[in-house]
Amino acid sequence: MAKTRDKLNRLDNSIKRQWSDLESSDELSTRDKLDRLVRSRLKERKTTQPVPNSPAKVDLPAVLEREYSYPAEARFGAFTIGDLACIRAADLSILTGNPEWKKLSPSRLLYFDTETTGLSGGTGTIPFMLGFGFLEGETFQVRIFTLSDLTREKEFLETVDRFLDGLDFCATVTYNGKCFDFPLMETRYILQRRKFPLLSCPHLDFLYPARVLWRHTYPSRRLGFLGDILLGLSREEDVDGSLIPHLYFRFLRNGDSSMLEKVMEHNALDLVGLAMLLRLGAGYLEDVSLVHDEGEVMGTARLLESSGYWEQAVERLTLARSMACREEVQTLATRRLSRMKKKQKLYSSAIELWEELRAMGDAGALRELSIHYEHRERDFHRALKLVQDGLSQVELSTTQRLDLEKRLQRLQEKIRRVESDGGP
Repeated sequence: MAKTRDKLNRLDNSIKRQWSDLESSDELSTRDKLDRLVRSRLKERKTTQPVPNSPAKVDLPAVLEREYSYPAEARFGAFTIGDLACIRAADLSILTGNPEWKKLSPSRLLYFDTETTGLSGGTGTIPFMLGFGFLEGETFQVRIFTLSDLTREKEFLETVDRFLDGLDFCATVTYNGKCFDFPLMETRYILQRRKFPLLSCPHLDFLYPARVLWRHTYPSRRLGFLGDILLGLSREEDVDGSLIPHLYFRFLRNGDSSMLEKVMEHNALDLVGLAMLLRLGAGYLEDVSLVHDEGEVMGTARLLESSGYWEQAVERLTLARSMACREEVQTLATRRLSRMKKKQKLYSSAIELWEELRAMGDAGALRELSIHYEHRERDFHRALKLVQDGLSQVELSTTQRLDLEKRLQRLQEKIRRVESDGGP
């Protein structure tokens, strides 16, 4: 007890007074008195301790807007910004596979891209940044709208709608917009009881023709990769796309819009890259001399064929075969060319191509030759020999082997019937 009193004597007067009041109570033990004293002091500390100042939140508008401008003389690869106005509507109809695009004006295209809080889709994914690119005179303008507060999405979409109402555009161009951007935007508009305005106009998702054009040339068809390798759009200082959601959520926490500068630049570069890749793809269709790789030549041939431009497609496939350094491309070009000759009923030309493919061990060409001699030439023995050669010499998949075995049985039966009837 004496030691406790010595310690109390060294404390300040307020504690001494509290202890004196507690000590006068005979109903409490010394331990209980000390416990009450400690709790009392802790309570006083909580009420008197100053609260640290939290950083003041910046009062931002619901929508942050940013503009970028690219002059007509700015060059990206083979073309300049000014060349965007020279895209032919006929080439757009080939890229889309829709002849109605021949009626549209390429100078009135609206390029659209989003940045989102994730890539999973659904109502939990929010497009917080919307970018629009368009020609204005001889310059390419980019307008970017950023949602600064997730609770004010309605105001955000209303601002975008007013902007779109003031534009004179005839169609929209995206990159993977068909499967990602458009469904996502439609969902957000529905949640706000509105209608996504871009749904009512023609839409070209350039990802699909890009896959055809560069499938046999480059390992990736990502927009950033193609922009770098084909247009010289350096992305060395560009923000990593996987970090964009993280940067946005940090912005929401601290209100520092400077954190989004790199994200806005990333979005603007995507729009410029999209527009110039479209110009390049259209240029390939217009002038084959712009194309230097056999894979790209074959890509343009496939697009021309799909749109019914068979004569030009045949010319491109023939060129791809003649300039091909890669066996894969040469084989694919020869296959497509043989199919086109068959559709045109140019069987003598088709046979030459099938024989060429057969020499390469192509099971499909051997099958086509067998069909030709069976049904058109009525030469069952020659057709049978081709099937037998295929079963014994060519590497076949399970499906191909089953097909040839069925064809073998049918031909053998046909030959027996002919011979039993005294036929040739």
